[in-house]
Amino acid sequence: METSLFLAEKGLLIVGILFILAGMVQYGRRSHDWKGVVTMFYKRVPMNVSEYKRYRLGVALVIAAIVIRFVFHIFWPQF
Repeated sequence: METSLFLAEKGLLIVGILFILAGMVQYGRRSHDWKGVVTMFYKRVPMNVSEYKRYRLGVALVIAAIVIRFVFHIFWPQF
């Protein structure tokens, strides 16, 4: 059980980061506003639907990885 949670956490984290990066690169290529990619974290930028879906899916996967990390440390604190 511990191994599967550990692998699920790492997998969700990596896939989530890849989805976030894919949404950012897709926005940068479409708009040619690479400065907007940097400001995406604290300022609203005009994204289209597919960019927004990838970005939000990535954020959701990273949050799920964080929740799994908390569960992992609550039930198996020695690791």
